[in-house]
Amino acid sequence: MDDKKKQLLNKLKALAERGVGGEKETAQRKLQELMEKYEIDENDLSDDKKEKYQFKYKNEFEKKLIKQIAYRTFKKEWSERMYTYSRGRGKRSIMLIECTKAEEIQLRIEYEFYKDLWKEEAEFLFNVFIQKHRIFDPEGSCKKDHYRMKEQDLKRMSMMEMLLQDKTMTKMLEARE
Repeated sequence: MDDKKKQLLNKLKALAERGVGGEKETAQRKLQELMEKYEIDENDLSDDKKEKYQFKYKNEFEKKLIKQIAYRTFKKEWSERMYTYSRGRGKRSIMLIECTKAEEIQLRIEYEFYKDLWKEEAEFLFNVFIQKHRIFDPEGSCKKDHYRMKEQDLKRMSMMEMLLQDKTMTKMLEARE
């Protein structure tokens, strides 16, 4: 599509968004008609240019997290926008995502938020695991890592313990005999 047509469509789009009464409705109708005629959608009218942005990840979990966020953001076209490669000795893995600057900012914010939240939750789950399987000093002589938990965290821990498997070393050894 040439620049003149794109300018006309952008003007119609602006009028359809900001117009008043009948002019707004007429602009919306004409915009839809021309978009169908030229076989374009609203993304094609956007001035936001798509570029490839780098997202670095350290492990498979972080890679999966980036993919999940991209899937939710881009729906069906997520796989067409993503490219993965490794640099160096495989320690620096990079995913390229083709998107607008606004989308890139959104992806980074969500990625950092969920990555930090996962670390927090994984630490809590590890503590639940330790408690469930009694992998601690029952005498309490090692108070270095000891801290006081909030009542809400104790309730949450108690509920999570019920969801973990109830396996013990004794049961495993008895099963082998």
